[in-house]
Amino acid sequence: MDNPLGAEDGSEFNLLWETSKTVLQMAEIIRTTEIDEEERIFYNHLRLHCMRFQDCLTRAPQIWSQPKRALISDALCYLGSLIPEVGLQELPSNTTLKPRLKALNLHWSEVQVQAHNAKVEFVVRWLKLGPPEVYLKVDRGLEECADMLEKQQPENGFKKSAYEFLSTGNYEPSYVVWKAAQSLFDALQKCKGCSCSKPHEYGAKLELGTYRSPVKKLDKRSANRCNPRHAPCSDGDVTGKIDFEMFLSMEHDWHEVRVQSVKEKVVGFAIDGHSTPSREIRKAKRVENLCKSINSTKSKAWQRLVLKLTSGQLFNDRIEKSNFWIDKSTEPISLLRCFEERHEFFTEKTKRILSLIIGYAVLHLHGTSWLQSGWGSANIKFFQTTSHKTPLRPFIQVDLPEDATNAGDEIHSKDADDLDFDELDSGHRCPALIALAVVLIEVYFAKSFSKLAQISGIPLENPGGHITLFDVDQVFNGEEENKVEGWRSQIPEDSPLLMAIDNCLNPAMWEDEEGDPLDNATLKSRIYQDVVRLLEAHLTSGFSKIPLDNVDSYARDLDFGQWGQTIDIHEPQKLTSPLSQGSLTPNRTPSPAAAVLDSSRFGIPTKDYLKWRSEYEKVYGKFMATQLPGPPSKPVKIAILDTGIDRDHDSFEAREENIKAKVNFYNNMQKNIPDLNGHGTFTASLILDYAPDAELYIAKIADKENATPNAKIVVDAINHAIDCWNVDIISLSFGWPSTEFEGYDDLEDAIDRAYGKKILIFAAASNSGARLGRAYPASSSQVICVHSTNTSGTPSDFSPTAEPNNLNFATVGESIESAWPMLLCHDLATPQRYVKSRSGTSYATPIMAGIAAFLLQYSRLHLSERASSALKRKEKMEALLKRCAERGPNYAPRGNYYYVELSLHQHNLFGRELERINDEILESLKR
Repeated sequence: MDNPLGAEDGSEFNLLWETSKTVLQMAEIIRTTEIDEEERIFYNHLRLHCMRFQDCLTRAPQIWSQPKRALISDALCYLGSLIPEVGLQELPSNTTLKPRLKALNLHWSEVQVQAHNAKVEFVVRWLKLGPPEVYLKVDRGLEECADMLEKQQPENGFKKSAYEFLSTGNYEPSYVVWKAAQSLFDALQKCKGCSCSKPHEYGAKLELGTYRSPVKKLDKRSANRCNPRHAPCSDGDVTGKIDFEMFLSMEHDWHEVRVQSVKEKVVGFAIDGHSTPSREIRKAKRVENLCKSINSTKSKAWQRLVLKLTSGQLFNDRIEKSNFWIDKSTEPISLLRCFEERHEFFTEKTKRILSLIIGYAVLHLHGTSWLQSGWGSANIKFFQTTSHKTPLRPFIQVDLPEDATNAGDEIHSKDADDLDFDELDSGHRCPALIALAVVLIEVYFAKSFSKLAQISGIPLENPGGHITLFDVDQVFNGEEENKVEGWRSQIPEDSPLLMAIDNCLNPAMWEDEEGDPLDNATLKSRIYQDVVRLLEAHLTSGFSKIPLDNVDSYARDLDFGQWGQTIDIHEPQKLTSPLSQGSLTPNRTPSPAAAVLDSSRFGIPTKDYLKWRSEYEKVYGKFMATQLPGPPSKPVKIAILDTGIDRDHDSFEAREENIKAKVNFYNNMQKNIPDLNGHGTFTASLILDYAPDAELYIAKIADKENATPNAKIVVDAINHAIDCWNVDIISLSFGWPSTEFEGYDDLEDAIDRAYGKKILIFAAASNSGARLGRAYPASSSQVICVHSTNTSGTPSDFSPTAEPNNLNFATVGESIESAWPMLLCHDLATPQRYVKSRSGTSYATPIMAGIAAFLLQYSRLHLSERASSALKRKEKMEALLKRCAERGPNYAPRGNYYYVELSLHQHNLFGRELERINDEILESLKR
């Protein structure tokens, strides 16, 4: 675009700042009014573009090159094109662009103090969109300007603006769901009465979903067959259908029900506020007694009742075959219980999907009786199927109260205790968003909020009860007086999730300028724009191939109980069978004892591994050894928990200065840490092979036999590494096949402490091949799990199957040569070298820990302190390891493993110049 503003004098910067602020406020108002849906989408995009301009101008207000000035001029031209050149009484005819924009800002500042209707009238007069092809061109132009401005920002660490994650392709959803949901609740209440001798106890579980599927034009036959949930209606639809999947209980016996809420265009008179049902609905029989309808399905195995909801009334439609075969002998498991007992359920993918679905639940159900006061993770339930799958299908559970007349008022009633909690909620106008923030925090850390508070040492106002904004502020943001660091420090500061949580907890966002509650339309729109949309970005930034319009069905196909693996829809369902070992019931068969992971039966010494290691040593020599005049000023500290070491071995005598401390936790009466097994000497030597400038801290936690480490000993060693050694990395080459062992809770707490202190933990996956999954603690979400490959990157047979919805890191773990205790070397063929060749994930683990130490030391030498500090976060180190594994633009992980191998080859990250490597690392830290 030509620059119509004349000579550059710096005023364009201020003009864009003021104009983007004005247009942002105008778009905020007009998008909540009754306008065309395409125009509403445009105003949402316009609002986002202005926010991005504000962000760019705030971050770099002083440095503007000529290309950047041209972009500012283009942005002003696009914004100015929305203002009519003629027809405005406040402007003379044919006013040029710059005066028009200044007049807009001036008059808007005057209108700001007027009533809402006056503001709407002003926006309608001053913003003229024209035909769609015109305003869509403006939309694309503004987006391009914002993109280019962000790309030309000066280096600012590695922080990425959260707005960069937001796609303008996402549309704002329909808000009709909440009306239908409340109507359903009210209709259920009306049907509870019956003539049975004993009152029934009713409960309901409503499936949570996004209801994001795009509207499709259907012929009559497909309309009769389709699941209406996959064709949600917009507010303007006249015959749209919303499908509610739910379970109803009578005396705690759950029965599947599908309710079709039909929104109709009715011609006729309304009686007492209720419209007359259509002819089609009148043919169906009205539900008079809920108990009778539920009982009608009891004798029909694996079938569900279909009800229609219209005009506030329920009608029996039919009974149809169910495709969700729940195991009625197993109680549904709550999300809270998953945090407390089944944290291994959570992968990065299931966390992000679950966060989005629950965010949408608040958007759709806030203000209804489904989302009752005090709701939280305890109210969100998951069913187990007869084939022992746990589909990622969350349900919100509520009781249907005795007194139907008060059901609608229950969520609004307050007693004295509620008023006390209101004070602790700082007058937050939307407590449901506080509850949402709590659940989002819990899901991210896979821990209950009370557990997070306990780890931080912060007492809650009402333990086991209502969580207040005051509680959340202390636990999440920290407590300065007692120097307690908040859990927010563990979430990347550029994360859309963090912004969504902050927005939920900000009372000012949920009230108008006078401090009054927002009207319902504005509230719903703001929840979507400032919370849910960020959760969409949180999902798509990590898993871009998951379509937002298909999240509900995508989640249903994931087995939450098996790390989010896809459920085989062709697998035959077992309608009756005893509970398997993987069942969710607490009485599970104890798993075998843990062992130091060893696989000495694998492989013999090969030249391939030594060549592989030499390629790594070339990288270390080029970017580390030649750059350091002496020992690093801030060396990386690594703790290894194993069977001790042979201090007299040549491998350690030559590197005595690297060993900074040693403690015998296995026998605290003994100061030495003799290795009578060999495993510890082997792994410790490997760490120094790959991190020769690191400081090594050795904890002996097992002895001669390849035996079970005592969990208490491991806990003591980890806590010592945290509190006394202040290490950066902990290497664990052992594990338990499951979490069913004595001392698990204490060990989990110790790992949580290390994670909270930004200590990277690497743990061996296991050597059971496809027979078992990851061992614990490698299965912990706070730990980086290490698998094994050969020197070509082919997964080892003994390495567990890669988890499809998790990051699977692997490095060489076959035929590894390393130091072996001299007293244990009985092989006369090579007695003088005192080395052995071994294979196993427990040997891939110290190699990966050593590579991570190199990356950390590299960042301290070549990058900013901020970048090197970020690498101590598990998520950032994983992002960099993932980048190290990538080979070219079309790289795909082999066998779903990210194979980490460093060399000077041109396809490798370190096969390029230093400046390019640094740029790539900083870019990976933005992910």
